[in-house]
Amino acid sequence: MSRRARLIWLSLLVGPVALAQPGSPGAQGPAPGNLPPAAVDISVPQHSTLSGQDMLRQGAAYRANMDRVVAELQAMVEQARKQKDIIRLNCVIDKLAQVKVSMNIGDEAMQKLQQAAARNDEGSSLHEYTRMTIVNQKVQVLQNEGQTCVGAELNYVGATRVEVEAPDLPEGVTDPSLEPPPLERPPAASTYR
Repeated sequence: MSRRARLIWLSLLVGPVALAQPGSPGAQGPAPGNLPPAAVDISVPQHSTLSGQDMLRQGAAYRANMDRVVAELQAMVEQARKQKDIIRLNCVIDKLAQVKVSMNIGDEAMQKLQQAAARNDEGSSLHEYTRMTIVNQKVQVLQNEGQTCVGAELNYVGATRVEVEAPDLPEGVTDPSLEPPPLERPPAASTYR
């Protein structure tokens, strides 16, 4: 390749890079890395749409719902005991125990919510109300799981009816209980025993 061709190739390869450098005659504006950082607000304001008293009323409604779920699960436990269904009994007792633990957490959150509402502490009130909401949702999930412990027999309505079709029998055979014809043993694949 001639010297002139090498210079043309070199100018084609290096020319755009040289023009893109800051301060060069062909550069347009400051380089992206040299821009000052933009001011960004990363704070997340939390403002409740409910007042403290509304949160307390809703928390009391959640607590009443939890009491209703406990009564329902206890009735399921008694029903399983009467039917002596140990598998269902263990399942429902497990769900009932988890609901009671969740209720203890909910009671603690409700007490702290009452204290925060009395102090007009919006942040703490919102936090405790959120805890109560989560506990209520957990109790609803446990209620549904407890109902599925019982639900196996609810899927079937009425007595089960089974119909059996007789297999196709060879012509002349009317009794399927006859012995099948003797089978011949296949020849040995190998003489090695």
